[in-house]
Order: sequence, then structure tokens, then C-alpha cells
Amino acid sequence: MQTKIPKISVLMSAYNSEKYVAEAIESILNQTFKDFEFIIVNDGSTDKTVEIIKKYAKSDERIKFIDNKKNAGIVAALNQGLDFCHGEYIARMDSDDISLPERFEKQAKYMDKHPECGACSTWAELFGSNVTQNNILRHMPTVKLLDFVLYGNQVLNPGSMIRRSVLIDNNIKYNPDYKYAEDYAFWIEIIKHAEIHNLQEVLLKYRWHNSNTSVIHQLSQRECSERIRKNILSYLLSYEQDQDKLLRMTREVHERFWLFGILPIIRRKQYSIVKTKYYLFEKLPIIKEKDGKIYLFEYIKIGKLK
Repeated sequence: MQTKIPKISVLMSAYNSEKYVAEAIESILNQTFKDFEFIIVNDGSTDKTVEIIKKYAKSDERIKFIDNKKNAGIVAALNQGLDFCHGEYIARMDSDDISLPERFEKQAKYMDKHPECGACSTWAELFGSNVTQNNILRHMPTVKLLDFVLYGNQVLNPGSMIRRSVLIDNNIKYNPDYKYAEDYAFWIEIIKHAEIHNLQEVLLKYRWHNSNTSVIHQLSQRECSERIRKNILSYLLSYEQDQDKLLRMTREVHERFWLFGILPIIRRKQYSIVKTKYYLFEKLPIIKEKDGKIYLFEYIKIGKLK
């Protein structure tokens, strides 16, 4: 008798995640949408991660556990896991985050109604010991290729759901040439063949801590992102001078204003040609410019640029 293929394949890699992996797994098992398989790839953990995953795998047959004894890195682990995914949709998950209960139900329903959509992600709420206020990671409803140049990565990887046929038909996997920005490069390949959308609601809790890739590998991630943006421009523009000009416009810029030439009192951080923030004493965000509008303390709209 042939085994029924699940609607969704959930893909998660784990490396030394003993503090958080149980909470991540439970958030998947507690989804209101039940028709899924759960592919968990252990990437050579040396703590109690394997022990914890095995306990859940014994109690829920939807979990397919791949136990790698050596650490090969997240790109290799995810690509290995993709080979075990059979569902119509592939839902990504990280071993330190929490999916809200209706995440799969809402994403699958949206993907069913929008066949042009090759990947769909969500907003997320930042949480963790280092998060002191209610921060929401928001991304635009529909992402275009040029948006990835102007605004950076516009897809939350652990909140994403991908149409598997898009990956199969176009031979798309995570690219090891872009370590620490592999998800950014992954979305670029997908958007060349299908649309990418973001549900405009929080369906994931994104844990922020000192072990985040964007914290401990910031310089390498920035270098990879720069190469990705240049590749996008090479794909879109035929003249190299135009590519370099637009790349300079979208590069992250930091400027500081010094009191008496000694004390830095204001830092200006420009993320793109349409997004700028000003920080008091390096840390406190006081004014944000975005799309011609001015915000006080990040959220209070006080005017617009003319």
C-alpha cells in the first residue's frame, strides 16, 4: 500500500540547540493544520539536541529524523533535508523559533488560492532576553526582484512556505557560495521563476540572541549580500556602470556627527535609498526616514519630506 504524500513538508536543521529545540518542535506539532511530515536534520550537534529530537520522534511518526554525526554547516544540512521533502509545500523552520498555531493553515490556504505564488512568508515578533520592546519584523506584501536590491532580503526564512514544484522544475537549492546569506540567494533564484508574497500578519516568534547568524557572522553576511545584490543587477542591467551606480546607492552607509570633534552624539544609518535612521549616542533610535515620511522614535509619524 502506497503511503499518502503529505500536503506540507516541514524542514528544520538543528545544531547545538538544546536550549530551544523542544519549544520549536512543539510549536510545529501543535499546528492546527495536521497534514505534514517533519524533516529534522541534526548537523553534528555535541550537546543534548539529538536526545531531545529522538524523544519527540518516538512519539510522533510524522517526524523524520536525519542524524548527521559531523557538522557540515546549515547549507549542506538544508540541501540534504530538501531531498527528503515530498509535500506540495515546504515549510521552513529554525530550531530556536516558535511558529504560531495557525501558521501552516493560513499559509497553505493562501498558496492554494494563489498558484502564481512560489513562496510565501509572514511577519514575525522578535523575542528573547535581549529584546526590550515589542518589535515586529515586517515585509512588503509582494516582493519584486529589484526590491531585494533596494531593501535587502525581504523574506523571513523560518516563516516561509515554498512551492516544491518551483524548486524541482528549476533545480533550485541553497548555494554554498553564499554562506551566512544562503537564504537571500535562495529567494533570488525563486523569484526569477515565481512570485514571492508575505502575509501581513505575525505567524512566527523570531528569537533574537547572541548566537544569531546576523550577529556572530555580520561581516561575512554583509559581504555575501553585497555579491548577491551585484548579481541581481547583472541580471537586470546590461551596462556595468549602471550596476555599480545603483549598488553604491543601495549600500549601507554610516555617518556620525561629533560634538567638539570628540563625542559622537548622532549616528546616521542609511539602509537604502529610501530608508534612513538616526540614533542618539549610537544606540537610541530618535528619527527614522522611510519613503519620504519621518517617524519619531521609530513609530510615531510626525511629517514628511518635501
